[in-house]
Amino acid sequence: MNDTATLSRLFASIESDLDQVDITFKERATSGLDILNSASMHALASPGKRLRTALTLLSGKLNTYRFEKLLLLSVAFEMTHLATLIHDDIIDKALTRRGNTTVNALWGDQVAILLGDYYFAKTAGLIADIEDPRIDHLFSDTVATVCEGTILELRTAGQANLTLQSYYEKISRKTACLIAACCKGGAIISGASVKEIELMYSYGLNLGIAFQIIDDILDYTEDQSTIGKPAGNDLRQGMVTLPLIYALQAQSENGHHQQVQKLLTSTEHEEHEIREIIDWVLTGDNVERARKDAYAYADKAREDLYHFAESPTRAVMDELIDFVVRRKR
Repeated sequence: MNDTATLSRLFASIESDLDQVDITFKERATSGLDILNSASMHALASPGKRLRTALTLLSGKLNTYRFEKLLLLSVAFEMTHLATLIHDDIIDKALTRRGNTTVNALWGDQVAILLGDYYFAKTAGLIADIEDPRIDHLFSDTVATVCEGTILELRTAGQANLTLQSYYEKISRKTACLIAACCKGGAIISGASVKEIELMYSYGLNLGIAFQIIDDILDYTEDQSTIGKPAGNDLRQGMVTLPLIYALQAQSENGHHQQVQKLLTSTEHEEHEIREIIDWVLTGDNVERARKDAYAYADKAREDLYHFAESPTRAVMDELIDFVVRRKR
């Protein structure tokens, strides 16, 4: 069963609610300004996994399911996620995402920046309508943390000596914290206890770290037809991720360390040079070590989840852990 079919099966119990999130997103994202509206609709046309929305709804199902408020929260976090992707594409000078042309490639950086800002502004209204100060603080803290993670990513770009600690700090702030916030927000709205809210945040954080590690592995093991971007794309952008960190920890007799540093700091790359480093990373046990780390964080997420009573919702969230570490895109 492929990834799409697996998610369709796992999300069957919330399918109609997921569809309502999509509908509400389009309604709230619509602008009276033609160029902004066109850019917004284009950004929305690129399909995602809907993982964050699903986790928000499922976390809310573990206690009292208040869909009217979870709907607002889901749209707010999806807008936040899309805004960060649009801004990332500007920073990375990316021309495509998931096989589709980026907003910045079509309308330029200025419109793309303002579209991201437009989404952030819209989320403020959504969050206000939930009428829970805990959600207000969660949202502001999450956006601030994602910004910090992006800055860390920029500051560590081109560093062949990136430490494991710096790597995990970066992905925790940039990727995992938003997934954790979705789970925590769903728990808050559901009326969960303080302990349950903490457990849901931890579940999401650990799941998010595992998710990003697998993303970084796929950048080395899969090609553009599978993941929508060329293999070694992180390397092209000067990013050192977990498989490469492990490769660089080993002694190299073929000058790979010097070659990696050159690639990380150069603006122009020969394809054969990128391919040589990819092959070098894949030759050893670097991917297997990174995958083992992803499974370790997945196990931590499962430990958090098993504090909750057994239920169909818990079972789905348990299977989502397996999906995250076994997916191919």
